[in-house]
Amino acid sequence: MLKRKILFSAALPLLISSVCFAKPKKAAAVDPVKAVNELAPVERKASKPGEGVYYSLFVRAFADGNGDGIGDFKGLIKKLDYLNDGDDLTTDDLGITGIWLLPIFESPSYHGYDVDDYYSVNPEYGTMADFEKLLAECKKRGISVIIDMTCNHSSVYNDWFKQSKDPKSPYRTWYRWINDLDFVENGGLYNRSQKGLAGNIWQIDLTSPVTDENGNTIYDKKNQPVMNYYAGLFSTGMPDYNLDEPAVREEFKKIFKFWLDKGVDGFRFDAAGHAYNVAEVKPGTETITKSIAFWKEMEDYLVSQKPDVYSVCEVWEPTAIRARYMAGIPSNFHFDLGTLIAQCINNQEVNEDMNVPVDPDVNTYNGFARSLEGKYNLYKTNNPNYIDAPFLSNHDQARSAASLQNKPAKIKLAADMYILAEGIPFIYYGEEIAMKSGSDDPSKRTPMVWAKDGKDKLTSKWTDSPMYEKSNLYNRKTVSVQEQNKDPNSILNHYKRVIRVKTAHPALFKGRLHALSLAKPVLESYIMECEEEIAFVIHNVSCYTTETAELPAEVKDLSLVYAANPGVVIEDGKITVPPLTSVVLAKNK
Repeated sequence: MLKRKILFSAALPLLISSVCFAKPKKAAAVDPVKAVNELAPVERKASKPGEGVYYSLFVRAFADGNGDGIGDFKGLIKKLDYLNDGDDLTTDDLGITGIWLLPIFESPSYHGYDVDDYYSVNPEYGTMADFEKLLAECKKRGISVIIDMTCNHSSVYNDWFKQSKDPKSPYRTWYRWINDLDFVENGGLYNRSQKGLAGNIWQIDLTSPVTDENGNTIYDKKNQPVMNYYAGLFSTGMPDYNLDEPAVREEFKKIFKFWLDKGVDGFRFDAAGHAYNVAEVKPGTETITKSIAFWKEMEDYLVSQKPDVYSVCEVWEPTAIRARYMAGIPSNFHFDLGTLIAQCINNQEVNEDMNVPVDPDVNTYNGFARSLEGKYNLYKTNNPNYIDAPFLSNHDQARSAASLQNKPAKIKLAADMYILAEGIPFIYYGEEIAMKSGSDDPSKRTPMVWAKDGKDKLTSKWTDSPMYEKSNLYNRKTVSVQEQNKDPNSILNHYKRVIRVKTAHPALFKGRLHALSLAKPVLESYIMECEEEIAFVIHNVSCYTTETAELPAEVKDLSLVYAANPGVVIEDGKITVPPLTSVVLAKNK
């Protein structure tokens, strides 16, 4: 191989945001060499809803367009150019290709997961016309949009649930209703004390005791009225649907079509693993099989309406169970990957600090890459067309910066480790600027930090009320978008770089992973390959050690397309990688 030596300095990124270019001219200004080690324009190739990088966004917290303190669609529209301005020649936008909107329906709660009406939008967020404009503006920029869909439960204020209280109502079978006589102690099948995620699963309905055909209340042997109960796994305010009811399934298909016709590109299905919770069905029911069959039916319908639809399921379970759900909806969130990445980086630092020796006779090399490959192989057995959906943290978890000790170099490496893995990575809003949170739910959804001291007029203030104001304490020192945009070495600008390399290379956004070791304890490495391209990804997880390794024969003719930090050297068939640095080599086939 021709001798190559490539050295990079900490040059300032190429900033061209002040110049406006017409879209057809983009190829003339794209410079792949600059993009290797600088924030520079690249041509995005990921274009389908099932490709690229998604951004998870809580409308209430993102941007306030009408000045009432609550984030809304108008504010989001004004900030779309921050996410992707639709021009590959600019570098001031993040570069994402899709948005997942947390619940946007009418709901009595701040989070929106208890839905009153699936055919309307939350009036605090705007009108349906505002939402339709948002979709149109996203399409202009090449941004796909998926919306959060809760098929597991509604709110208690939903008209369907209110009507279901009447035993004679056609909606009665839409929910899981039982009464005192159905509990084990009274000769029934269900456990009254069965616990859910927020107390007892079976919630008493004090408004409607059981009556006979004449409307008279029925009493038990202790002369107590026989009461009705509904299943509510998550809370008393979230009654669970009976998904065995054909009418419920058909209604959800109508809902899906309604939103697909509006222009959404798919759905994020909340609580997908709880569709048939074992505590709510008859003993002996094989719940996972029934759940997968339900989701397969929904997926088949969605594809029949929109062949390129992209949907992703929340199955917060171990890998083996999550893999089974791939047979229903082909894409599932990769839970606990963020924890694995943080452990990989932090444990390496601890081992180095303690000078723990590496046993050369024990295969400890490339553990992260081998773990990923093992999980992907398990997915493949259930669905060869699976799409992994990795993330570091989400709206139900403490934000990832804390697990990485709030150290920018670690945060940047963690971003590379999940974004450059298989599938569609999801960035939780604010992660790209290292926002912080507590363990309570509101603190995980605090307003986006646009400018220092909240001086951006679009900053949401939804947590400023006395009920939530303590949640704001976590981000008092977070460096804002405005400030990070000016710093070429910021976490935000690093995210812009890695997102661009992900969406520019087919091997990275639709390729399959195969672990390929460099036989060095601190180097995690793997091949990513698809029909068009092959790539080789390396992560140096050491906090201190610059490592040099022989490049395997199958990747020696690949070109360097991404070096996260200065100091990467390729010479005489070897590669040198600085600490906490990721590298990508690639070649068209």
